[in-house]
Amino acid sequence: MKGERAMVPAGHEISAPPGAEAHGRARAAPPESEPPPAPSMRRRLDLKATHAAGAVALACVAASALLTQAHEAREVTAQGLTLRVEYPERMRFRDAERLTFDVTRASGEPCRAAALTVGEAYLDRFDERRATPAESAIGRFDLGALAPGERRRVVLNLRGERAWLASGNATVSCDGERGVEVPLRTFIFP
Repeated sequence: MKGERAMVPAGHEISAPPGAEAHGRARAAPPESEPPPAPSMRRRLDLKATHAAGAVALACVAASALLTQAHEAREVTAQGLTLRVEYPERMRFRDAERLTFDVTRASGEPCRAAALTVGEAYLDRFDERRATPAESAIGRFDLGALAPGERRRVVLNLRGERAWLASGNATVSCDGERGVEVPLRTFIFP
């Protein structure tokens, strides 16, 4: 069958379909007309309950992206010490965030042994933490001697593993006496 042509039996003519030509002339095309206008309908939103719940869930995710990762900076001076803390007010579950503690001797007298303590209640909400300098005990950082105007920095990287509110205090002591305290509050989104 390959290569064969369709054959027209003898005695038959091939011509245009009936009505295409009338007595040797081409038939005139029908005049083009405008389609009728679309009917006017009241527009409405037709959402099923599952679609509405999905839209609300997406809106919550978008809002949480705007609300997370807000940082707070606080500075308090008391008894010759200044503590400036930068920490996250809000963060996402399992994200890592940085806390920075700057301790400055604001008094004219030196401090022989300064120490920073971050409350264990606050640290318990985080599973993974890395600190520079290293902790001497859980949540305690020995800063050594501080001359007047001298500053020490502690950087703490935390990963939030327990959702909800982490709260506690950061305290600086000088020569064994409690000097200055700053409250820490971080909300960890689930």
